[in-house]
Amino acid sequence: MKAASDKAHGAVRPLRRSVAGFEITLLPAAGYDVGFLAQKDSLGFAFDAQAGFHAIGSDRSEPFSRLPNTLALTPRGCDVRSSSAMGGEYLLITGKGVRALPGSYCTNVQHPGAFPMAAAIRKWLLGGILPDVLEAEARIGRLCAAAPGTSRLDKAARWMTPQRFRRIADLIEDRLDAPITVALLAGEIRVSPSFLSRAFSAFCGQSPYDYVLSRRLQRARRLISATTRPLPEIAIECGFSSQSHLSAAMKARLGLSPSGIVRP
Repeated sequence: MKAASDKAHGAVRPLRRSVAGFEITLLPAAGYDVGFLAQKDSLGFAFDAQAGFHAIGSDRSEPFSRLPNTLALTPRGCDVRSSSAMGGEYLLITGKGVRALPGSYCTNVQHPGAFPMAAAIRKWLLGGILPDVLEAEARIGRLCAAAPGTSRLDKAARWMTPQRFRRIADLIEDRLDAPITVALLAGEIRVSPSFLSRAFSAFCGQSPYDYVLSRRLQRARRLISATTRPLPEIAIECGFSSQSHLSAAMKARLGLSPSGIVRP
């Protein structure tokens, strides 16, 4: 894989790379309105929840809601029109290992092992990392293999409906600059912290801690790329104790540092 030559590491525009016979693109967490005829079978992974309107294989537009940490499979020849005011960070993969049956568009496919593989690929893109070709082929291949079937959800995941998850996700967004505990989140929907942890993890593929950290890093990247505010101030607003805390988390999770994000 080629190292990223630009400094658009805040993901304010798409990052595209080729590796091991695959084309991978990281789309930014931004609003969009697109229409296209899919030229190849493609696999998508939504890091963030998304909502908007789409028309798949028809002229009829209808609301859609995409859960975080889920897969989508789009077959070649599928006519797609999609728009979202907020969008969400999205990984798109095409290549030799991506296969879809004709007319088999599917989305919100949950797989317990998908997030770690998608996160590793995102880290390569954001950090300009040069992975071993065999490692890249293996990780991307495993992510592709996860797409065709939907894992059976356990009892806790079935209990965590999209509506309940949305309540928790909205609360997290409102409190990203403040302390967040599992007990606080559990109190909002009147369950025990241990049950919420199991339900949350089974439903979206991340523990509450990992999800909160992901959202804090996403907000920090957006603020760094869109404003000239001091980094220590941004770190505090996003729930980190200091600039060094933000830098360490960003480097560990995303493979980049705040200084590597282009600012206005």
